[in-house]
Amino acid sequence: LMVSSVLSVQMDWGDNPDLVEESFTIQGREHIKLMVVLVGESIDLECQVLFTSQPVSQIRWRFNGKQRDQSDNQTLETKDGDVFIENHFKINNITEDMDGSTVTCEYAKGEYADRVEASLSIFKLEIKTSEDICETCDVKLIFKEAKRSSPNETNVDRRIRSKIAAMTNLQSDDITVDNDEYSVSLPIATVKNNQAIFAMNPKLLTNGNPVQGDSALDLCKCGSVWMELWNSFCIRICSWLESVGLQWC
Repeated sequence: LMVSSVLSVQMDWGDNPDLVEESFTIQGREHIKLMVVLVGESIDLECQVLFTSQPVSQIRWRFNGKQRDQSDNQTLETKDGDVFIENHFKINNITEDMDGSTVTCEYAKGEYADRVEASLSIFKLEIKTSEDICETCDVKLIFKEAKRSSPNETNVDRRIRSKIAAMTNLQSDDITVDNDEYSVSLPIATVKNNQAIFAMNPKLLTNGNPVQGDSALDLCKCGSVWMELWNSFCIRICSWLESVGLQWC
């Protein structure tokens, strides 16, 4: 009975779209998933222990191998004699230096001991402008993993594309990938009005040089400049049409 009970216990992560499987799972790493996160986001990992029994043990958390106390977050539910427990681990305001960090959930009771692990793939953001910004009125947003890269990780690629598309209101096909960097072009006005972009605390670059604050986006007030030019053009066209007896404006 002891063996049967031990074999029936299971551990898993709760549903989270940012948790993805490794594309090529190596034997012995089946318990590891990758978590795709943007700088500035907060995460809430749910760890589940299924089909355990009373009295239950405490789920233990580790961040980069160091134990973290989350005992207040554990909940328990009983169904048909089976016991299910879950616990949450939260990190607010993810930073670049956490890229590659690991979050581990452990559970041990009697002869049973197991763990699941999440490795954080954290993407930072750079916004690049150039001298011809007033001609294009566009800036380039470049998303890349903060400290490392995840080559050939198709599940990471799929998830980060989805997150960028949701943030920028673009399609996945609008995203260009080069050397593990994901880039899109957006009008300055769109960028300045997107709170999610600036929540990532992006690094602003003009001609490759860092710029403090968001002054790089004020180098040219493209919207107002082009609107003034368009209005001037319309006035001239309307005047000419009226001079030849046509009413268009």
